[in-house]
Amino acid sequence: MMSLLITGTHEPFLYPEDRSYNDYQYYTNDPRINAHLNTLRITDELFGKLIHGFKSRKLYDETLFIVVSDHGYVFNDYGSQTLGLLSSPLESAFSVPLIFHNRYLQAKQLHGQYSTMDILPTIMDILLSSSKKNKKLTDQLLSSVENQQLKTILYLYEGTSILRRRVEEESIRYIFNLANPGNSFLSIKQYPRKLTYDITNDEVHLYHLQYDPFESIDLINLSNQPIDNYPSWIHINHHKQILKYRWKGRWISKTIRINMFSQILSEKKKNNHWLRPKSVILNNSKIDLDEMLNWADRTFELTRLWTKLIFKRYRTNNTT
Repeated sequence: MMSLLITGTHEPFLYPEDRSYNDYQYYTNDPRINAHLNTLRITDELFGKLIHGFKSRKLYDETLFIVVSDHGYVFNDYGSQTLGLLSSPLESAFSVPLIFHNRYLQAKQLHGQYSTMDILPTIMDILLSSSKKNKKLTDQLLSSVENQQLKTILYLYEGTSILRRRVEEESIRYIFNLANPGNSFLSIKQYPRKLTYDITNDEVHLYHLQYDPFESIDLINLSNQPIDNYPSWIHINHHKQILKYRWKGRWISKTIRINMFSQILSEKKKNNHWLRPKSVILNNSKIDLDEMLNWADRTFELTRLWTKLIFKRYRTNNTT
């Protein structure tokens, strides 16, 4: 196995000293974006050289190439001045490429809610499936590892292979993110719902990514506005319903609503789709604000429990 860490595409996007600026491309009027795109172009050239090297050494057919990034960039998206992921819960900061490439893999583009924890199970899935289709590829990739060992790891691992997830299950999955452990934001997503928590300012924000992909309308803060100012895609039964939820000071409370988790486990036994959210779309044009807020209430409590469970793993004391 060989790994290559490329930092050129990371801030501050330095142009290689051995490259002539005559090759520098100007794509936009933003110097930061230009610098970033130029480093991407140079990195793409590097990938080409690597692929050529594997082919010339007769290693290309027996190699599984994996390309991934640890985070995306916000730049000036949505008016944000933040560049990377450090202090931004926006979707752009979490959007990264993930490519699996081998000569014997059929090209396909997948769309869904995935996590970096899914990478290892996907690799194992590819290796396991290759054993049935190409003996030569299997011998090179699996080496002396028994298939049963891979299956055992795949079963115990926390992530899930992206090749196995059924489309109808995409709405079920929760995606938790603690960006840069010890920092100030938590993000929890069950598409199209998204909840973010600003630890520093003790603020909870709720978005519906299908109707509001730019995350400009905080559904929790709508309680401070007249109903007439609500977007047309929001349905509400009772305006006072918004005010019943308490967010301030709740994060540091020592009390966790265990009864909620007991209810979840009980529902799980009765229904295999226990995490599937109720439809929030009304008449194909509006979302149910009450249901969104109920989801936020449950998810916030679930996140509090999650951070306590991972406390020792991340060794951070700024999120509990």
